[in-house]
Amino acid sequence: MKLKISAILATLAIFNLSLSAQAKKKAPAKPAAPAVAAPAAPAAPAVTAAPAAAAEEAPAPMEGFFVKKVKGPADGKEITLKLGGYVDAYYAHHTRGQNDFRATNHPNGFDGADIGAGGATNGRIFETPGNQFSLGLIQTKFEAGNEDFQVVADLIHGPNAELTNFNNLRGNTTGSASSTTSTAIKQAYVAATLVKDLKLTVGQFGTHIGYEVVESYQNANYMLGYLFGFGPFYHTGAKLDYSLLDGKVGVMAGVVNGWDLQADNNKDKTVIGQISLKPTSALSIFLNYAGGNETRTSDSTTFPSTTVGYTNVGGMRHVGDLVVQYQVTKMIKVGANFVYGQNKINTDTAAQTWGGAAGYLSVTPVDGFTLSYRFDYLDDRQRSRGLFGYTSNTGLGSGAVNTSGAKVMGHTLTGTFSMYGGHFLIRPEVKYDEANLEVFGLAGEKKKDNITALIAFTGVY
Repeated sequence: MKLKISAILATLAIFNLSLSAQAKKKAPAKPAAPAVAAPAAPAAPAVTAAPAAAAEEAPAPMEGFFVKKVKGPADGKEITLKLGGYVDAYYAHHTRGQNDFRATNHPNGFDGADIGAGGATNGRIFETPGNQFSLGLIQTKFEAGNEDFQVVADLIHGPNAELTNFNNLRGNTTGSASSTTSTAIKQAYVAATLVKDLKLTVGQFGTHIGYEVVESYQNANYMLGYLFGFGPFYHTGAKLDYSLLDGKVGVMAGVVNGWDLQADNNKDKTVIGQISLKPTSALSIFLNYAGGNETRTSDSTTFPSTTVGYTNVGGMRHVGDLVVQYQVTKMIKVGANFVYGQNKINTDTAAQTWGGAAGYLSVTPVDGFTLSYRFDYLDDRQRSRGLFGYTSNTGLGSGAVNTSGAKVMGHTLTGTFSMYGGHFLIRPEVKYDEANLEVFGLAGEKKKDNITALIAFTGVY
C-alpha cells in the first residue's frame, strides 16, 4: 500500500514538474503584450506634458483634450490631430453708474480718426454687463500636424469674440459694416519647418505682444487687464521663427497687415518682431515689437473709405513691450509686463504716446486651488488708444470732455477652484479700478472708480 501511495505521489510530482516546465516555456510570451503597448505608454506623457507645464502658469490644461495620432498617407510619418476649446459664463455686479451697460465701441486703432474718437470705452473693454448672467467666449480649436507642418483653425464665438475680432466685420462701399463668419476666426494659419529650427507661419495668428491671452482659463485672472484690452489681439500676415541653443533663445520676425486687421486698410505693412530668452526652465523673458504706418488716406475711392482729411505721409505707429515670467517654486509664480507705444498720424501732427505696466502673483497652496493677484496701470492721457473721461459728473450731453485722455489703475484678486483635472473651473473674483477722470459708467452716473465682483464658470475640453 505504501508503495502504491509513493508511486502516486511520484506521478503527481512528475506531472507538476511537467506543468512548471511548460509554464516556463510560455513565460516569455507574457511580456509581449507590454512590448506592443510600450510605444503607446511614452506617447501619453508627450500629450499631457504641455498641460502639466501650463498648470503651473494657469489653473487648467491646454487645448487639445481629444488627441488622435494617424499615419500620413504619403510619407508614413505620424500626424497628430487635436480638438480642444472651452466655454465660459459669468455673473457680474459693478458699482459704477449704468451697471447694465455693455460697451459697443472698441478702440480699433487703425487710423488717426478712430484712435480716441467719439465712441466711449467707459474704462473697460470686457466683462462690462452687470446684474445679469453673461457669456464670455466659446472656443473650438482644430489642429493637425507634426514636426514638419501644422494646420490650425481656431474659432471663437460670443460677446468677447465680437470684441476681439471687431475689425473682421465686412461692409459695403458706403463703409457700413455687418457681421460675417470672419468674426469667428481667432486664428487660421498654416506653418511649416523650412529647415531645422526655422518655421514659417502664414495666415491670421494671435499677437505676440502682451502677457495675457484671449483664452480666460489660461490667464491667472478671469477679467482681462488694461494692457490686454487696449493692445493688439491678432495679426494677419507671415512670420519666421528661429530657435537656437536648444530652445533657450528664439527670434521671430514678420510682416503683417497692421493690428487686428484681416483686410488691410492701406498699402503699407507693419513689421513685427520678438526675442525670447529662456535661461532656465523657470524663467522666460520676451521682448516684443510691432511698428508700421497704419493711417488711411482721404481718398474716397479706397476701401474702407473715409472723409477724414489725414494722409498717411509720415504716419507711424510703434509698440514695444517686455514680458517676464518666473516660476519661483512649484507653488509660487510671478510675472510682469511693461509696454510703451506711440502713434503719429502724419508729418503735420505730433505723436501720441501711451504706456503701462502690470504685475502678477499666483500662489497654489493646495492642489486644486490658486489665489492670484494682478496690478495693472494704463496711461493714455494723450488718447492714443481711445481711453478718455469727463471732468464733471454731468453726463455725455453736457459734460466737459477732457480730450487729453485718461489714466487708470486696477487691482484684481482671483480665486480659482480647479475640478476634474482642470476641466471645470469656478472663479470668484473682485476688481477695483480707479482713474484720474470720470471714465466708468454713462450719463450722469459716471465715476472715477469702480468695483466689479463676479463669479465665472469655465469648462475646458
